Amino acid sequence: MSRENERGEEFWTPRRARWFNQAVQISNFPAQTLKALDPILVGCRSVLDVGAGVGALTIPLAKAVEAVTALEPSPAMLEELRANLARHRLHNVTCVQAAWGKAEVPPHDLILVANVSPIFSDLLGFLTTAEPLARRAVALVQNVGPGTEKFYFGELYPLLLGRPYPAREDYLRTVTLLHSLGIYANLQIIGYHFDQPFADLQEAVEFWKEQMRLTDAEQERRLVGFLQAKLQRVGTRLVAPMRRQSAVLWWRVSPQDRP
Repeated sequence: MSRENERGEEFWTPRRARWFNQAVQISNFPAQTLKALDPILVGCRSVLDVGAGVGALTIPLAKAVEAVTALEPSPAMLEELRANLARHRLHNVTCVQAAWGKAEVPPHDLILVANVSPIFSDLLGFLTTAEPLARRAVALVQNVGPGTEKFYFGELYPLLLGRPYPAREDYLRTVTLLHSLGIYANLQIIGYHFDQPFADLQEAVEFWKEQMRLTDAEQERRLVGFLQAKLQRVGTRLVAPMRRQSAVLWWRVSPQDRP
């Protein structure tokens, strides 16, 4: 998981993966998500983490169950994940460099997807292939809201690009689809912080320039002024504080429910 893979695996350069990993390390997203999943983790022995990213959920899951398979297509994200596994001295995680549907995976007690846009874009197709591989349950984690809060894009797009940040579909579409399939998932909305740390202001500027593909000097000047008002000093680092919400959905899968 646990990142919005909106632009495909090629988007995740080593530098972007490192930035994302730094945010994960100080976020309470993993703890809040596992707390919401606690009922289905009781008695669960294996988890397939689809789109595992840097291991935001892989790491705590590996501490809670016997075995985890981390499916992740991006080499840069997988490198960060493996480093995190080594740092936590975890040896019960199998890493597979592949997108969903591009590698054979065995059945697992729980199949989990957190904020992987290509999956949610074809959720019906995913469910058709995933449910037969789920022994006990399927869980989905998806952002709540229009997405304007992501990296302050709701404010920065009008300021720097002269246009609004496009709204995104969120968990309501997923709930509606599940309901139409006769799947009445358990649902919990979690709130968490996903702050982005930086060594200094210049690194923060580079982060947003890369995210928004900014090349104009006037855009950079406005960006600097915006960030100077937003960033907070925490110890030796600057931090961009961000508060977000996600929906955690899960449901049990029994053999008679499978196609």
